Amino acid sequence: MKNNFIIFLILISLTLSFSSCNTLKYVSDNELLLTKNAVFVNTKKNVNTEITDYIVQRPNQLVLGIPFPLYFYNIGNKNFETDFEKWKSENPNSYKFTTNIFSEKQTRGVRDFKYRTHQWFLNNGEPPVIFDAKKAIQTVENLTQHYYNEGYFNVNVEYEEHKIKNKKVAINYLINTDKPYTLDTISTAIESAVLDSIYNLYKEKSELKTGKQFKLSFFIDEQNRITNLFRNSGIYRFNKNAITFEADSTKTNYSSDITLIINDSIASVPFKIQKIKDVNIYTDYAYNTKDEPIKTKVEYNGYSFLAIDNLKYNPKLLLNSVFIQPNDIYKDETRELTRKNLRRLNNFRSVDIKYEETEDDMLNASIFLTPLKKYSIGFNTELTHSNIRQLGVSGKLSFLNRNIFKGAEILKFSVQGSFLDSKDAADQSSLLNAWEIGSDISLEIPRFFIPFKLKSIIPKNMAPSTTLTLGTSLQKNIGLDKQKFTGIIDYTWESSKNKKHSFQIVNAQFIKNLNVSSYFNIYKSEFNEISSIASTYFNENIETTGVINFIDTNIDSNFESSNPTEYRIIQNIKNRYNIITEDVLVPISAYTFTYNNSENYKDNDFSFFRARLVSSGNLTTLLSNERDENGTKTLLKTPIAQYIRTDLEYKKFWNVSLENVIAFRSFLGIAIPYKNSSSIPFSRSYFIGGPNDLRAWKIYDLGPGSTKSGLEYNVGNLKFISSLEYRFKVINSIKGALFIDAGNIWDINNSSVVSSDAKFNGFSSLKDIAVGTGFGIRYDLSFILLRLDIGFKTYEPYLDNGKKWFQHVNFTNNVYNFGISYPF
Repeated sequence: MKNNFIIFLILISLTLSFSSCNTLKYVSDNELLLTKNAVFVNTKKNVNTEITDYIVQRPNQLVLGIPFPLYFYNIGNKNFETDFEKWKSENPNSYKFTTNIFSEKQTRGVRDFKYRTHQWFLNNGEPPVIFDAKKAIQTVENLTQHYYNEGYFNVNVEYEEHKIKNKKVAINYLINTDKPYTLDTISTAIESAVLDSIYNLYKEKSELKTGKQFKLSFFIDEQNRITNLFRNSGIYRFNKNAITFEADSTKTNYSSDITLIINDSIASVPFKIQKIKDVNIYTDYAYNTKDEPIKTKVEYNGYSFLAIDNLKYNPKLLLNSVFIQPNDIYKDETRELTRKNLRRLNNFRSVDIKYEETEDDMLNASIFLTPLKKYSIGFNTELTHSNIRQLGVSGKLSFLNRNIFKGAEILKFSVQGSFLDSKDAADQSSLLNAWEIGSDISLEIPRFFIPFKLKSIIPKNMAPSTTLTLGTSLQKNIGLDKQKFTGIIDYTWESSKNKKHSFQIVNAQFIKNLNVSSYFNIYKSEFNEISSIASTYFNENIETTGVINFIDTNIDSNFESSNPTEYRIIQNIKNRYNIITEDVLVPISAYTFTYNNSENYKDNDFSFFRARLVSSGNLTTLLSNERDENGTKTLLKTPIAQYIRTDLEYKKFWNVSLENVIAFRSFLGIAIPYKNSSSIPFSRSYFIGGPNDLRAWKIYDLGPGSTKSGLEYNVGNLKFISSLEYRFKVINSIKGALFIDAGNIWDINNSSVVSSDAKFNGFSSLKDIAVGTGFGIRYDLSFILLRLDIGFKTYEPYLDNGKKWFQHVNFTNNVYNFGISYPF
């Protein structure tokens, strides 16, 4: 029914409006429910979220403008026990009647169940926020201190109450800032000649400059800058407590003179530059064996490697992750860089670095490494069920070997297999008549494994690493029984904290289809299309195995001239058949750049950008002299895919308020075949739809362009998608989302057998962008997030009646998307 969704929204609105009277359930006559806070700065309403962070008492949380957690809380009865005992004493006959029917024990059970139910609502809801004048006064003090820290020394803050009927109140905080103070003359008083000389070398980088506004944050930044400067210039004993500032605010022109004061000692010990004398690396440290004698000691390049047992690490290779050097001055940054890179090796449970001062005022550095277990084995299994696969059993066995070549390398090996009950299998006599087996082996090397040196371009502080991967899989009675072989050589490094690079010099995949004859048994909608045409125009009843012979025999130029639409349908299906069934070698090289300024996994306010450039088949086709009957270059009698592909992805997250986030994602991808290829391999083509994409359509269900083929899959070589999502907290671990997705795929091969509706024809094709809207419910378990998103087809570019908006926005045509973690 077309208006189901609108009716649903109306019912929700009516339900919530009737519930609004319930907001005051636990607000007594002498109390006021806080419904709104507003901040006015110099008579203008504040829009800066940083200012609202200083408000101590906030109204009840709103979900889309409605205090849903408060409604949830009010469903519970805080006085259930008292009310029950009161009812019991006032209605003894009713209570006795109940116990006679259910027994005393069962009655107590019902009572306890009701009590726990009420407690659940109370514990998971949010109690009413009762206005507290003390907290308003504390907010005034917070705001005053904030503006004072910003240089507004004459600021005035007050609050006023606006009482609303039905025991509600709104609070306005009124701020008059006056003019801010600025920095005037800046002088220094540095007692130590050593510190003074270091300071003057970098004086121009000071955060304090004449004319800048007087802000506390500038002084904190300057204090941190100076501390980092000294501690990275050999002053091991220095700490920020040695830095103080004096400000003269007696001037009447809203300016202040500043004096930077740095003491010359801590606890009467003068500051001086200290160097590293010895660096000792304990490679098998453990707390329970820390007192045992050292049995192995190896000296290498001025470093001492020590072990209670035999030394299990190659000193030369392990030093790729150590940046503390003998005879170098002490630096905080080398200490942190060493700790970070040693942890990145994933060979050590803990990394601890300590310094000890010697009698000659030098430092001995000790690095304590506690290794993880050298070997680990994992196994997991699962049962699956779907309409296609009635029963499935899968399992994976993995093996890991750390430090296999004594350079902190990690070898991973896994074998996985699945046994299924497939409807497509020829043999239906056995229960599990289909299977898939695969194996992968990878070697992670924490350095560049390459025959020449790149240290001058990519030094070791950029954490260069190499990953070598080999994999294979084989299917039986699953789809077309694809057999795959994969080989990857991947180099990665980090040019800065936020910028990462990956260069896959080789990422080769060989794909061979062993069950091509079953194609039209699997993709039945395509067979039905051709079967209908054969029956209508040729009066033939064809079998699935005879489809290609029928096309080659009957579908010619004469049929095209008389039936152009049907001709395109058949040629399109044949083209897809050729793509899917093609045995292909895909030898690519790829470079990926990633920018991510997220501080940690909890950060909800950051940007992300990734660009990937792929080139396939250029070198392989250049070296190959083999050709098939179509003139296509091959290797091992397999066609070589030749194309270029570019993917651009941008994501931005805004933390609107507490646990309310706006998330934006946009993706553009283009893949262009040339020379040796007329199309992109199916495994490297673009598709759209699914739980992490355009959520109002199922995977492969949309496009290309404004076509509506009705086939099992749809792919293209141009893709655009953009999503905007509002994420908010509902109650405790339950979170919600509203989203809008827009995108599509197109064909840009300019093939004559592809309909014009499927091609990208410049800006005019933007009308083919499909739009889906919806909402989601998420359950956050901290370590994992379970997600259900419901998508509605809002704009369908393939509809022919001219009405493409809101034609199927209802609960009969929606798409349910189950997923783990956020969609982007």
